[in-house]
Amino acid sequence: MNANQFEELLALRWKRRLNEAEQRQVDAWLAGHPEERARWEAEVSASRACQSLPTLSAPSNFMARVWQQIEQEERREAILATRWPGWFRWPSLAQQFAVLVLVFALTAMLLGQRRARTPAHLARSVEQVAPLARVPDLALLKDFEAISRLGQPGADLELLAAFEPPR
Repeated sequence: MNANQFEELLALRWKRRLNEAEQRQVDAWLAGHPEERARWEAEVSASRACQSLPTLSAPSNFMARVWQQIEQEERREAILATRWPGWFRWPSLAQQFAVLVLVFALTAMLLGQRRARTPAHLARSVEQVAPLARVPDLALLKDFEAISRLGQPGADLELLAAFEPPR
């Protein structure tokens, strides 16, 4: 007997009790391979425990009910696939309320900013800031054109050299 035949007898033991010839083959195999004895005994006790369990009979319409459940689940998934995406459906009233509050808050904020930009409000702001701003005298601005045409003065290289650290 080889290892494959031993495996077949192990599988057969789950289905039925072995006859005398098969049992003698297993005993001969186990005598030559003592490391397999613990596995064989565990398999035998497990199969005995399973065989001692009562057999339950399934109802006659069991398969029909299983297929009905499968088809119902497939129909439900097909219906859900044709509806709005999952992230867009609102699962709770609390989330709907939160979005509604957010929309109202944004609307109120935008309307408040729009009112702040009205011409009357702008005129009041200028009135308040005008006394604080100093305007130069007209005498200083008289020569502005000539001064702006002069351009930028060149860099004072001697002054820059004086500020450099000694090397």
